[in-house]
Amino acid sequence: MKRREFTRTLGYGWVGLNLTFLVGCRDDNPAFEVGPGEDGAVAALEALARELKGIEFAGPVCARRVDSVDPLADLHSSLPETGDNLIEALRLRIADDFDNDRIVDIDGWKISNSECLLMAGAASLQGLAGEGELAQKPFLEEDFMEIELWGPDKTLQGEVFNPLGNGRGGFWLRVASPVNGSMRLRLDGQDLATHFEPGVITASLDPDFMQEVISDPGLHEIVLVDKSRRLQQAVGFLEVVERPPMATLSDGSESAVFCEPGNWGPQVAVVGEAFNRQPDGSAGFWLHIGCAPESAVMVLDGVELPTTVRSDMMMTARVEHFETLARGEYPLVLVDPVSGEKLPVGELTVQ
Repeated sequence: MKRREFTRTLGYGWVGLNLTFLVGCRDDNPAFEVGPGEDGAVAALEALARELKGIEFAGPVCARRVDSVDPLADLHSSLPETGDNLIEALRLRIADDFDNDRIVDIDGWKISNSECLLMAGAASLQGLAGEGELAQKPFLEEDFMEIELWGPDKTLQGEVFNPLGNGRGGFWLRVASPVNGSMRLRLDGQDLATHFEPGVITASLDPDFMQEVISDPGLHEIVLVDKSRRLQQAVGFLEVVERPPMATLSDGSESAVFCEPGNWGPQVAVVGEAFNRQPDGSAGFWLHIGCAPESAVMVLDGVELPTTVRSDMMMTARVEHFETLARGEYPLVLVDPVSGEKLPVGELTVQ
């Protein structure tokens, strides 16, 4: 289930279901003792919000999404008075949100509006939301731009994505709608230097902001705004992936250019058949790897393959001579001609 996968991935499995485990023992938290209509209810909500864990990513997103100057006060006013305590009232309100489609979509993950209000308040109290961010009335959500493609949507921790020089990097959007000079691309609520060409929008981060974004693993929300019309449109999320460990070479030393390789394939082929057939009729390999130099190539049993090092932590290579491969085992190796490093990947078995 996508919603459940989201909570597990980002580390807050409490969402809508596990508030009891989050706030600890009943004796320690006033949210179990105070009813929604009693004095001290808002203070108990604030105490609960201060203790919420795992909101580093979604909390600031909710702070930008909810139309609320004081999200905890708005959450309190929406709670049913039928709950025995705040925790029970929250559960009832969350269930009612889902029943009535009061849903906030964060990159395809569904959470209730009440949960988002709680996380927005928690982000503010824990210093995760920008100063004054909640007090700014958000733009009207509207899909005013036809976005055909955009990128990048993923980068490795510590690596400048789509580098432009001098520590800057940025995004590109291919669009099929008119643009105007009041449009800006925003990352985590911060306007980027945005430029326009026919059919293309580009935006760059200054070096300091770039380092702030890529310093730690996480999700960063990308939004396109039209300031003249007070409109905003969700574009997607940039994922900063934790840097994997560097690979260990055959001699036991640590690689200076290759990260530890992940899954690869195909690992088994049939004599005379194009494994993982490519559009040109050749066979092909794919390899997940967190980092590799652009100069790297795959070598199959001593034969260098036409190789592409992609920006999404993948490498691919075409095997044009697949028909000459007899039954047997063929070693696949990554080679960087610049550094001279060679990293064994595995063996292709031809049956």
